[in-house]
Amino acid sequence: MVQRLMRVLFGQPERSFYASELIRDAGTGSGAAQRELARMERSGLIVAWRIGHQKHYQANAASPLYSELRSIVLKTVGLAEPLRGALQPLSSAIRAAFVYGSVAKATDQSASDIDLMIISDSLTYGEVFGALEKVTRSVGRKVNPTVYTAAEFSERTRMENAFVTRVLEQPKLWVIGAEHDLPIAA
Repeated sequence: MVQRLMRVLFGQPERSFYASELIRDAGTGSGAAQRELARMERSGLIVAWRIGHQKHYQANAASPLYSELRSIVLKTVGLAEPLRGALQPLSSAIRAAFVYGSVAKATDQSASDIDLMIISDSLTYGEVFGALEKVTRSVGRKVNPTVYTAAEFSERTRMENAFVTRVLEQPKLWVIGAEHDLPIAA
């Protein structure tokens, strides 16, 4: 349950959530969630305040653990896991999939899109986009997939395509596969 609460809070750290919204989004029971939120508040991981009768919670960006926790959450339950789950039915056709751009660099804002690179020899953009629709709703951000075949990706690296070169130089948040699965031309 802690993971689910942290997924919501640290997955959208610029946003505050009221208790019932957190409980709904995290899919947890009310009593246990309230106790866990109180623990996280006491430890300084989150901040809380009242607006009328509602208590709002938000990830504490001033916490010394904030950057590390956000990174861990994004790499596990926050972003990688929902994307991995959405792509799971297509995974046998995916050679590599990773998040790049502002989200992978941890410089994103709440309105930032999630840039997702997919290397697949058989999937179309439409198939990938359709599989990601549910994740777009659950993480509250638009997912922008870029789909290349292995040959296209390899050719672009060989030709030192500016976009692909920039993506390769940036941090990546791996969803399927790893760096060694990329078809990079020698």
